Amino acid sequence: MTESTTPPPPEEPMADETFTWTAPPASHSGAGSASAAATTLLESVRDAVDELAERAAPSVREFSARAAELAAIAADKAAPLAKRAGEVTADASGKLATMSRSWAADLRASAPAAPDVTAPVQPPPEATAEAEGSLSETEAPPT
Repeated sequence: MTESTTPPPPEEPMADETFTWTAPPASHSGAGSASAAATTLLESVRDAVDELAERAAPSVREFSARAAELAAIAADKAAPLAKRAGEVTADASGKLATMSRSWAADLRASAPAAPDVTAPVQPPPEATAEAEGSLSETEAPPT
């Protein structure tokens, strides 16, 4: 285990290891002053935020008023279009209903006479006899 004694190549910078901690060790009295400093800092931030909110309130009100005006203009312009779209939809719906009724009538007129679909369906007589015969064969009389 031998270490190389050659210096590092000149392109690599040398590490600076001269840093040392110079602050005195913290004592318990320093914790109280840190707490007071943090409280003071938080109070100043709170004051700054409150002041910013007070200054921004008129701008926010103006921005909100402009947004409301734009919404009103858009609604005024959209109302006639929506009304016209409703009228066109109502006309198209009426035409579709008329065409559907006509088509249904044509289908009924061109179809041969169909049996009444509302009457109950009766099975053929031979199917009924077979069903009764198979029922009697599978069921045994009670003993």
